[in-house]
Amino acid sequence: MAYKEQIRRLSKSPLRPIGAAIYGVALASSLFGANDTSDKNTATTLKTVEVKENIELELPRYQPSVSKVGKTKQTVHEVPQAITVVTKELMKDQAQFTLKDAMKNVAGLTFNAAEGGRIGDNMNLRGFYTFGDMYLDGIRDASQYNRDAFNLESVDVLRGGAAMLFGRGQAGGVISQQSKTPKWEDGSSISVSGGENGFWRTSADINKKFSDNIAVRVNAVKQGGGSTRDDVKNETEGFAPSISYKPYDGGEITFSHFYLNTHITPDYGIPFFNKEPLDVSNNTFYGFTNDYEDNKVNITTIAYTHKFSKDTELRSALRKADYLRDNWAIAAQSYNQATGAVSRSLKSQGAQEQVYDWQNDLNTKFETFGLKHEALFGTEFLHERQTRWGRTSIATAFPNISSASGGSYGLSGTGTKLANNGIFYTRTSATAAWAATLPDTVASPSSTLPSGYESWYGEKGRVISGRYLGKTIALYGQDIIEVAPGWKVMGGIRHDRLRMDYYDGTLTKTGELKYNENSYRAGISYEPTKNQHYYLAWNNSFNTTGDLYSFSNKYDPEKSITYELGAKWELFEGDLSLRASLYKTIKEWERNTDVESASASPILTKERHTDGLELEAAGRITDDWEIFAGLALMDPKVDEVAPGKSQVYKGQRPPNSATYTFNVWSTYKLDRNWKIGAGVDGKSDREVHAYGGTTFAPNKAPSFVKGDAMVSYSKKDYTIQLNVKNVLDTKYYDAVYINGAFVVPAIGRTAILSLDYRF
Repeated sequence: MAYKEQIRRLSKSPLRPIGAAIYGVALASSLFGANDTSDKNTATTLKTVEVKENIELELPRYQPSVSKVGKTKQTVHEVPQAITVVTKELMKDQAQFTLKDAMKNVAGLTFNAAEGGRIGDNMNLRGFYTFGDMYLDGIRDASQYNRDAFNLESVDVLRGGAAMLFGRGQAGGVISQQSKTPKWEDGSSISVSGGENGFWRTSADINKKFSDNIAVRVNAVKQGGGSTRDDVKNETEGFAPSISYKPYDGGEITFSHFYLNTHITPDYGIPFFNKEPLDVSNNTFYGFTNDYEDNKVNITTIAYTHKFSKDTELRSALRKADYLRDNWAIAAQSYNQATGAVSRSLKSQGAQEQVYDWQNDLNTKFETFGLKHEALFGTEFLHERQTRWGRTSIATAFPNISSASGGSYGLSGTGTKLANNGIFYTRTSATAAWAATLPDTVASPSSTLPSGYESWYGEKGRVISGRYLGKTIALYGQDIIEVAPGWKVMGGIRHDRLRMDYYDGTLTKTGELKYNENSYRAGISYEPTKNQHYYLAWNNSFNTTGDLYSFSNKYDPEKSITYELGAKWELFEGDLSLRASLYKTIKEWERNTDVESASASPILTKERHTDGLELEAAGRITDDWEIFAGLALMDPKVDEVAPGKSQVYKGQRPPNSATYTFNVWSTYKLDRNWKIGAGVDGKSDREVHAYGGTTFAPNKAPSFVKGDAMVSYSKKDYTIQLNVKNVLDTKYYDAVYINGAFVVPAIGRTAILSLDYRF
C-alpha cells in the first residue's frame, strides 16, 4: 500500500488521533527536510511521545488486488473480463481445506460426480466442463485429483474463453491456483483443527528470510478422519518447500516442489428413483469400506524473473509434474422398488501422467506516437504423457463362474443366486454359463466387503487400456493501447501447434492427430475515473480430441466464442469491489467427456449456448464489516443436436447447468478480539441425462439453500475459531453424475474447532 493510503487507513481507525499525529510529524519532517537552510549547529529537541497501542494496518481481506491469471501486470479491476478471486483469508474464515470447498464461493459453478469413473476435482463453470482448465501458477494442472488448499495463496477464476492466454480449453473459463511463495519478511504459523466424526488436521506455514537475497518458505499438512457420510474417510499429507534467491537487483529465482498424497473413500452417492434422488438417510453409503481413491502428485518448478526496468519484465518457468491416480469403488446404479434392492457396479480407473512445461512471458510498457502500450509476448512448450488402465473383469478374476456346472460355489439350476463371495450369478438354462454381477444390496446397505472378494482388491487385475502423448508449441502476443484518456483497446492472438499420438492397450500406436489453431482476444475499456471500469470483450476457446479422451476420432476441435459486457466499480475509497457482467457463450461440436463411452458417442451437441448475468461483491463495507457475495443467472440451451442424436434434445437444458447459483459470506468484528461470521449459498435444481433415446426425461437434483457460521477470538499470537457447516443440517446434493445415474449428498451439520498460532 502507498504511504498516503496507509495514513488514510490510520485516519479511519479508532487510533486516528495517533494517525493524525504521525501524519503531522511526517509531513513536517518532509517539508522542513526538503528546505533545510538552518544552522547545522542548531539543535531541535522534540518531546518524547510514548505510543502504547499496537497499530496494525490491514487491507480488506476478501478483496483481490493484483491477479496473475491474466499474465499481465493488471489489477483485477483493470482486466476487461470477469474474474473471481477466492483469497486465503476467505478460505481460512470458512474453514475450507480443499479446492472444491473454496470453489463453493464461485457463483455459476456446479460439481460433477466422477463421470465415467473420472476421479478428482470435476466442475462445471457457466454450464461448461472445466476438467482441462485447471492451472497451478499459470501452468496447466489438468490431471484429475483431489486438490488440497494448504499451499494456496488464492484461487483466481477467469471466466469465459481464455485460449489466447492458455491454449486449448473449455468455454467456461480457467481456474488458476496461486501457490504460496517465500516472503521477504519472517512470519510463520501452525494450525490445528479437530471436529466431529474423527476429523483432524494439522498444517504449518514457515517463512524465513535468511538475508536480503535469500528467503525460504515451507508449507505442510496432514489430515485424517471421516464425515457425516457413513464410512467415508479422507487421509491427506502434503509438503511444499520453496526458496527464492535474488542474485542481483532486478533478478529473482524461485525453486519450489509440491507433494500431495491422498487416500480417500470415493463417494458415488445414491441412485435416482422416479427422476428424484432415492429417499434414504443422508448418510447412506452404498460403497464398501475397502473402496479407495488414491492420488499422488509431485510437481517441481523453477521460475526466473528478470526486470529490465520498472516497466519491462521477463518471467520464465520450467516445470516437471508427475501424477499417479487410482480408483476402485462400488457405485449405486439403480433402485428396484419391488425388491427394495439397489444395484451396484464397479468404478475402476487409473492413470500415470507426466507433464513437462516451459513458459516464457515478457511484459512491457512503452509509448509510441503519443499512445501508451501494455504489451505481452510469450511462448509455451508442453509435453504430456498419459498411460491409462482399467481392471480385470469379474469373470477373469473368478474363472470358475464361466463353468456351466457352477464350479466350486455349488451353483445349480437357473435364475439368480447369491454366492458366498457376495457376487450375484445368473443363467437362463442348466447348460448355460453363469454370468456374474457385483452385489446388490437393500436400501440400508452393509459396507462390509463380502468374503472372497478381498483377493480381487488392490493392485490385482490392472490392465492397460491405452496411452496418449501430446506435444504443444505455442506463440502468443497481446497489446493494450490507451487511445484516449480513459479509453483502451485490447487485442491478442495465439497460435498453437499440437500433435497427439494414440496407443491401444498393447501400447501399439493406433493413430495421430495434428492441429494448428489460432485463438483471439479483443476488448474495449472505458475508465472515466480510477474507480469505474466499463468494458466490452470478445474471447474464444478451442478443445481438441486429446489428453483425457480415450478415442481418436478425427473430428474438428470443439470451439466456442464468448461475448461479454461488464462493469467494475470500487466503493468506500477502494475498499469494496463490485462487478457485473452480461455474457453469451456459443459452443460448437461439444465432446463427450465420459472416457468410458467416448469412442461410441464422441459428439454430444452440434451447437449449444449459455446466456448469463453475474453480480459480485468483495471487500470491506466498514473497517469491521467484510463481505464476499455472488449471484449467477444462466439460461443454457441446446441449439442443434449432434449427428445421429434425437431431435428431442433440441431446446433442452444441458446437464448440470443451474439456472441460478448464489453465495453470501460476511464477517463482523465485535471488538479487537472477537469476530463473528455467517453465510448462505444455494443452487437451483440441476437436470442430468445421457444424450440417448427418443424421450427427454431427465433426473433432477433439487434446489437448496444452506447456511454456515463461525466465531473467532484473536490475540496477537493466536486465533481460536469455531466453524459450524450446514448449521440447519439441510439435506442437499452437492454433485451429480452428468449421465444421470446417481447424485452425491453433501455433508450434514459439522462443527470444526481450530487453533492458529503465529510466530
